Amino acid sequence: MGENYIFVQGVCKLRNHMKKFYYLLPILLLALVGCQPNKINEGEVEYAITYPNADISPFMEAILPKTMTITFLGTKTKTRISRGEIFSTEIISDEADRTIEMRLDFGDKLYYTVLTADDIDKMISSQPTYKIKSLTTVDSIAGMFAQSYRIDYSGDTLPRANAWFTEDLAPQNAYWYTPYSSVAGFPLVYDAERYGVMMHVVASKIDKREVLESEFERDPALKEVTFEQYESEVQELFDVLMN
Repeated sequence: MGENYIFVQGVCKLRNHMKKFYYLLPILLLALVGCQPNKINEGEVEYAITYPNADISPFMEAILPKTMTITFLGTKTKTRISRGEIFSTEIISDEADRTIEMRLDFGDKLYYTVLTADDIDKMISSQPTYKIKSLTTVDSIAGMFAQSYRIDYSGDTLPRANAWFTEDLAPQNAYWYTPYSSVAGFPLVYDAERYGVMMHVVASKIDKREVLESEFERDPALKEVTFEQYESEVQELFDVLMN
């Protein structure tokens, strides 16, 4: 009888403690959310570029770009690929209003194009369609918390590396105009396939610096062309680089 009484008392005490925990749970959750670090609103991420499916000659080695940068400020990003003074390409996009501008500096070819909604649809439809699955694997890449994703594509003959995205930065759908549009966050590791070239891109560092609006401004020397003309010129550039 005494043992039963002690057992019942213990159950009652446990139940009371559980009630207190349930009352405190919302407060604890709010505290945890409040402790989460603020998203980085501006800065620049640097990437290393490799070409996993290309037979690189010494000439190609000398001229192919090895690095890429993405400068970001709020919802705006500027993705820049260049090789010294030989050439540079830039994509300026804003996930807030779904706008894109592209720029090319290649010898005497100084062009830019502002994409219309139809142009953006054409660009998206011309890209490979990936099957993307979120994985449970997480890690730190270039000092940022990253989530992994398995990427499958019907045209693959060999398994490809996982993609990694972070939600630590202000842009939360930075690659909305790419095959990764369904992935939340900012790209850290991924494959870029365009103009007949596959690049494997890996974030190497982040510079949490102040970014000025002027960094997104266009060089007045650039001449406006249509999206079709721009695509043709960039395709010609990569044909030269890869052959």
